[in-house]
Amino acid sequence: MAKDDWDVLYDVLLAPSIADSVYRALSDTQRRYTLYLLAEWGLVFEDELADILTGWIHANEYRMATPDDRERVRIELHEIHVPILREAGLIRYDEQMELLSLGEVSPPVGRILDWAQRNERRNTPEPNSDS
Repeated sequence: MAKDDWDVLYDVLLAPSIADSVYRALSDTQRRYTLYLLAEWGLVFEDELADILTGWIHANEYRMATPDDRERVRIELHEIHVPILREAGLIRYDEQMELLSLGEVSPPVGRILDWAQRNERRNTPEPNSDS
């Protein structure tokens, strides 16, 4: 990242319009992955999201996910991550349909998410790499 990019990111991170609850929501990998997916798809059922997150998490660990792994992710999603994302206003959640959709993401938060997604991709090691 060029120095100017860091300066811009620094200014965005200090934006007074970003609530502490948003920073808390963005601090967790599963919550960021949820937002990345919703930014692309628009909406997703909670069960489907649990399947996708389980795959992404365990692909990064280079191992097969088990049914217990998937159940753990589903419970964490429902009990921890969805409430935190809702509190931050980053998602909407239809409890009856168990359907998540992207909430109001301000331009500064959108820039942080874009940067985080690029950075996470860049820093994920390739399987069987020498590094």
